[in-house]
Amino acid sequence: MGSELGFFEPVKFLREEEFVGSCEALSAGEEDEIIDQDSDGTDLYVIRSGRFVVSDTAGEELVIATLTDGDVFGEMSFLRSDSRSATVTCSSPGELLRFSRDSFEELYRSNALLAVRVIITVAQLLARRLAQADSTLSLLSDDSDLRERYEIRRLMGELRGSIGQETEDS
Repeated sequence: MGSELGFFEPVKFLREEEFVGSCEALSAGEEDEIIDQDSDGTDLYVIRSGRFVVSDTAGEELVIATLTDGDVFGEMSFLRSDSRSATVTCSSPGELLRFSRDSFEELYRSNALLAVRVIITVAQLLARRLAQADSTLSLLSDDSDLRERYEIRRLMGELRGSIGQETEDS
């Protein structure tokens, strides 16, 4: 594989020993609040195990996503140094890796390529989430054909993700 491809290859966070070693391991119990919406913080979290619910708690609580093994959260504040945009609560006991800004700087000094790949992976994650948000907004339109196309794309994406996860687990 060429160096350019390796440079842009997404990091599989839980499989990168040097990344895992630069993180703090945390245990989470059911109903533990990991992140509180509007709080300060710049840590990035990677789920080793368990199930976590991301919700918007402003006004009526709205569940945004359910995350599990290998998923990442906290990326927006990690990159922007802004207040947290959602609450993340543990719904099934699990383990997390917490990756701080200081850990990132240390990783950059010891392995700049891996640190850059981490940032590229986080940027790719944000791009996927933005695309999903755009598709969700299209659902709010009155165009039923557009809604059907969105639903087909969403189901195909879920299927691809399930197949990819099964392949990685093998």
